[in-house]
This record gives sequence, structure tokens and C-alpha cells, in this order.
Amino acid sequence: MMGSDADARELVLRPSSAFSGQDLRDAWSYRELLWILALRDVRVRYKQAALGIAWALFQPLAQMAIFTVVFNRFAGIQSDSHVPYAVFCFAGLTVWGLFSSGLSHATDSLLNSSNLVTKVYFPRVVVPLASILTSVVDWAIAFVLLIALMLITGVQLHAGLILAIPIAGIASLCAAALGIWLSALNLQFRDVRHALPFLIQILVYATPVFYPITMIPERYRFLLALNPMVAVVDGFRAALFGTPIPFVPLATALATALVVGFTGFVRFCRLERTFADRI
Repeated sequence: MMGSDADARELVLRPSSAFSGQDLRDAWSYRELLWILALRDVRVRYKQAALGIAWALFQPLAQMAIFTVVFNRFAGIQSDSHVPYAVFCFAGLTVWGLFSSGLSHATDSLLNSSNLVTKVYFPRVVVPLASILTSVVDWAIAFVLLIALMLITGVQLHAGLILAIPIAGIASLCAAALGIWLSALNLQFRDVRHALPFLIQILVYATPVFYPITMIPERYRFLLALNPMVAVVDGFRAALFGTPIPFVPLATALATALVVGFTGFVRFCRLERTFADRI
């Protein structure tokens, strides 16, 4: 009898209902899967596209051309530095594209990977994080084009330019922080995927992507601290063009992203056990 009882036992693996340090350890132990999923997403995104990876260049270039005509030629908005407006605008679009693209793909990542999520056990947070890495690939391609545009237009390169890379890393961290929250909420409320494009459209106007931060009246600039991407875009341009880098706002943006990301991860872990049912 004792033997039959032992044979009838089953080992059931399920995520815990509360956050623990084991969640962080599990996510780290599956880091190799993170790279595999990111590589898969990059291949799938461009596999059947006629222009292939050139889409990573076409989108920011097209936006730069539109913004330059509308806001520079028609509205008279100028760069607040010595660089041409087109380069000024393209720099903002490059780092903003990393954030907006990463956030969009992270939000839909669990639904797009439903077959994997419902059949195989692994820390589900790997899925939205992998989608952020695919946006980093697009950013790297656009960043190379940005450097080429700077050389073509006569913008002087300097050693401080290397700081643009870790500043862009803060943009990807902001996308990951919000993406972890929204990917889980997207399974509960499918309205999230419909509301997100509208939210991103509003944020691009609330962030100095195509206009300098000096255009905002001094008495209203304290509101900029509510949007971490303001410091990221401004700092990214400063590192590229040799102007003073706003280190304090950047540190605030980094701290905000870490806090939002950690609380999102805790919430994600608590909801993880319901993902298979909601998909």
C-alpha cells in the first residue's frame, strides 16, 4: 500500500502566488532563453519583409523628413545647438524609437507567444524582456546611420559621444519597466493594446523629440520630471552634440525606471499563474 501511494504522487510545478527572491533567481537562470527568444524575434520580424532590416532605417528617416518639413520649415522650430535641425530631430527619433518600439512589442509579447507560454514552463518575464532586445537591434542600426549623418553634415564627433550608449540603455530600461506592467495587464484587459498607440502618440508630443527643451517656458519645466524620457532624449542629444549632459535628471529617470520596473516585476510574478488561462 505504501508503495502504491508513493507511485500515485505527482510533482506539480506552478508559479507561487507571492513574490520571492526565487523569482529573480529563476529569471537570471533562464538568461540564455532570453537571447534565443530575442534572436527568434529579430529573424521573424524581417524574414519575409522585402526590404529586410532596411525597415529599421526607413522608419526614422521618413519621420525625420516629415518632422523637418512640418516643424522646421512650416512651424519654424529650430535646434538649440549648432547641428542642423534634421540631425537634431533624427537623434531624438533614434532614442525615442527604442523606447516606443520596445514598449509596443513588450506589451503584445505574451499574446504573440501564446503557444510557448501555455505549453512550456519558464519565467514568463523573459518574453517581454526579449522583445526589448529586438528593439535594441533596430536602435543600433539607426544609431550607425545617425553617426553617418553627423559626419555628412559636418557635425564634429568627440569622445563624449560614447555616453550616448548608456543613456540609450536608460530608454530601453524605461520601455522594459512599463512593458512588464502592460504585458501582464494586456492579458487581463485587451483594451491595453488598443490604448497604447494613442498613449505613445501623446507622449511623443510631451517629450522633446522634435523640439528643444528650451521651448518650454521655465515655469512649466518642473512638470518634465514626470516623464523620464524627457531627460533621456535631452541627455542623448547632449552626449552626441557635446553640450552639457543633464546628469541629475538622468539619475532621476534611471531611479524611476528601476522602481517602476521592480514593482511591475512583483505584480507580474503574482499574475503569472493566471496567464495560461487568460490567453
